[in-house]
Amino acid sequence: MAHFSYFFRIILLLIGFMHNAHADDYSGQQQIYLAEDQQVLPHRYNDIENWLGKLQQVDKVALKGGSYWLVKKIDISHPQQWIASVDGPVIENIDYYLYSEGNQIRHLSSGYLHPYEYLFSYARHIDTPSLGGYWLITRISSQFYTEQPQLHFGPKPQMSQLYHWRASIIMLCLGAVLILAIYNAAIGFVQQDRVFAYFSAYVFAIVVSLASIFHVGSDLLAHNNPKFYMLPILLIPVCSLLFYSRFLNLQQVSVTLWRASRLVMAFSLIAMPIIVIWINWTVVIVYSISLLWIALSFVCAIYSVKKNVIQGRLFVLSTLILFVPASLLASSLLPKSTSLILAADFSVLLCAISNTLLMSLALNYKFKQISIKSAQVAEQLNQERDAARLDALTGLQNRYAFNEYVGNIRFEDSPYLCLALIDIDYLKTINDQAGHQEGDKLIKLVADALTLVLNQEVELFRIGGDEFAAFSQTLSRQQIDEKLAIADKITQLNGTAQSGISFGSATTDDCQDAEQLFYKADMTMYQQKAQRKQKTKPLSRIELA
Repeated sequence: MAHFSYFFRIILLLIGFMHNAHADDYSGQQQIYLAEDQQVLPHRYNDIENWLGKLQQVDKVALKGGSYWLVKKIDISHPQQWIASVDGPVIENIDYYLYSEGNQIRHLSSGYLHPYEYLFSYARHIDTPSLGGYWLITRISSQFYTEQPQLHFGPKPQMSQLYHWRASIIMLCLGAVLILAIYNAAIGFVQQDRVFAYFSAYVFAIVVSLASIFHVGSDLLAHNNPKFYMLPILLIPVCSLLFYSRFLNLQQVSVTLWRASRLVMAFSLIAMPIIVIWINWTVVIVYSISLLWIALSFVCAIYSVKKNVIQGRLFVLSTLILFVPASLLASSLLPKSTSLILAADFSVLLCAISNTLLMSLALNYKFKQISIKSAQVAEQLNQERDAARLDALTGLQNRYAFNEYVGNIRFEDSPYLCLALIDIDYLKTINDQAGHQEGDKLIKLVADALTLVLNQEVELFRIGGDEFAAFSQTLSRQQIDEKLAIADKITQLNGTAQSGISFGSATTDDCQDAEQLFYKADMTMYQQKAQRKQKTKPLSRIELA
């Protein structure tokens, strides 16, 4: 967050620098007059005041477009190179006329449809032939105005530095926001989460809109059709409404607000062809929909907070920031208002960046919650996987774990391995005569005896009802047979004389593959079982009792 604070300080210092640069303007208060096609400019400096007296003065330009004269009187007291500029809105054509007291006239053209001398600016370098008084008369013509134009005249070194800094900051901010859009798009793709995808689309729409506002397409790509100037701005409400409807779970929180959001989205989409056809109504339509969108977003955020939706809190703060450019839009719609902030375009840039950063923090919180939930799910799956590998009765590894262990044995490069197969004698008879409860006790007794004598030196499995298996990489056949004989004695002492275990073993030294290893161990076990049956008589009900 410290980096963000430094970044905002730089922006604020730049805006302050812009304000000071314009405050040191060598021209006085601008005057605005209606311009008509048949009007002819005066030929002499002294005729200008009379000429102005015949024009119709107005308080502001109309949002629906038209032609106007912007007039300032200038007093130049020292030699200098100068810059004249009209800052603020999209203006298709600008003509600068500088009248000197010696009746010399300088004429320069600029505007949205003309090449740019300074990046993202209508500024033009203009020389003054002598010191003294001047009139700067500027004719502007456009099919619509996004805000009130501001006419400036000042020293070239100071103002050119301002425009270079301005262009650098604009490109830096647009690049940063574009990276943010790409980053969230990547997260949305990886997580398969539409929230991040919609937010990426929202941020990308902001990037395209800011690029349009600052004439990036016109300046760098030679795309300067005014009909499409404000189309990207109408994409912002659409992408934003898609985003926050899902981000705030609006369909579950409030069906009414969710339907209202869908309605505003429909207005935005319907307005797109309308502003292309009726271009003079572009600003009124776009500003009205933008104000409606911001107000609805704020209402949704407040309602979500009341419903204890955690992410709604950051959404409220980010939406509040949007009220700064919204107030500028509202002031433009009022009949006799003027622009309140000279650096209005930079305030829009700053607010857009702040909004996206705060929403990124909210999404970061959501991403952390997703990560925590994913970790919990993964842990639960691991626990379930471990549980699926254990025998419920004995707590030993089960047949599934046994098969998995065997599948990982590589006889061609595997080190020494000894396999022992164990079978409980007369378990079926005990189950039939004494019940499965007694049989389960015997199984647990055998499992405990095997665990006791084999300790941690083997991998022990219960692979069937009365069958166990043990793998060891350290014990020889003789050692493992000796330990299993001890387990057999423990079973007989704690059960019955006949309820022992039969076992057999084999090693990988004598076998070529797993099948041969199991065959040898199995044969050895059944040989021992057959010998035991010959020496002992079957269990009777009296012995079981």
